[in-house]
Amino acid sequence: MTKQQLQQLLKDPVNMTPLEHAEVGRMKQAYFSAVANETAAYIEAKETYEEAKAFMDINDPGEREVIMQLLKNVRDGEANMVTIATELEMHFGISA
Repeated sequence: MTKQQLQQLLKDPVNMTPLEHAEVGRMKQAYFSAVANETAAYIEAKETYEEAKAFMDINDPGEREVIMQLLKNVRDGEANMVTIATELEMHFGISA
């Protein structure tokens, strides 16, 4: 099922067949599973960064590089969280 077909089904859920209902449910379950995984990855990245920042020496070039990479991972995770929050609100009416 293409994204366009799914969007059409979601606009008119009354006329869905049982198989289409099951497909939509499966796709929603997969999406929310991906959201949970991405959220867990963001939390882990944030905790790792905070721990490294507390225990590593920012003046050491090697440790500074590690801290900066961890910070980049946190920023990437934050960007993903913003995207997910927007999608949840737009497609599911969930304000995150």
